[in-house]
Amino acid sequence: MTFSNFTFKARLIPVLPFLFLEAWRIKRRSPRLIPVSEWVNLSRGDQSILILGESTAAGVGASHISTSISGQLNQLLDSQFIIQNIGKNGLKVSQVKRLLLNFSADIKKPSKGILLFIGANDCFQLTSPTEFQKELSGLIGFFETELKPEWIYLADIPPVQLFPAFSPLMKFFLKRQRSFLQEKMKFLAHQNQKIIFEKISIDLTSDFFSIDQIHPSDLGYQKISEFAINQLKSRNLFGL
Repeated sequence: MTFSNFTFKARLIPVLPFLFLEAWRIKRRSPRLIPVSEWVNLSRGDQSILILGESTAAGVGASHISTSISGQLNQLLDSQFIIQNIGKNGLKVSQVKRLLLNFSADIKKPSKGILLFIGANDCFQLTSPTEFQKELSGLIGFFETELKPEWIYLADIPPVQLFPAFSPLMKFFLKRQRSFLQEKMKFLAHQNQKIIFEKISIDLTSDFFSIDQIHPSDLGYQKISEFAINQLKSRNLFGL
C-alpha cells in the first residue's frame, strides 16, 4: 500500500493526541537505561565490520559492552574482524548519516560489511513510508560511495507491536506502521544485491526484554546477534 506523505499524515490526525499521550506516559514511567556501546572499536584482524543504528546498536538494556551487539558479534566471529560500532538512542533513518559523519575520522575504510539497525524510532515517530524509503535509499547510496562495503545487513525492525510496555491500542498502530516500513525495506533489498534483509524470527519470551520492557536484555542481544550472524554465515559473507 502506497501513501503520499500528506495522505499518510492526514490519516493519522484523529489518533495523534492519543499516541502522543501514550508515548509521554511510557517515557515518564519507564526506567532510564544507559547505552553501553555508543562508540566501540574492537581492533583485531585486517577487515572491518561496522555496526550502526539506533538503541540496539547503542546497547540500551545491555549490562556491558561484551553483551551488546558489538561484543556478541566479536565473540561469535572469534575476534577475527575489526568491529566498529556507532549507536544512538532515539535515532531515525534521516539522522544516521549525520551521526556517521561525526565519527568519519575513526572509521576504517573500506568496510567488509555494515549491519544497520534502524526503523523502530521511525515507527514510534510515525515517519511516512515514502519518506522512510527515500532516506534509507539515500543512506545506502552514501554507504556504497563512502565505505564501499561488500554487503549491507539491513536488520528487520524489531516487533514493536509485541513490546510489553505498550497498550493494546498502541500496539495496533505500531504493527501497521512497522508493516508499512518493512515493505520499503524489502523493496530496497530486492533492488540491490548487496543488501540482506530477512524478517526477524525470534521467540520474545519475558527474559528477552530489559527492565523497561522495551529494549533487549543481555539475552535479547544474544538472540538478535545470533540471528544476524546466522543470516550472514548462511550466505558465506565472512569468508571464514
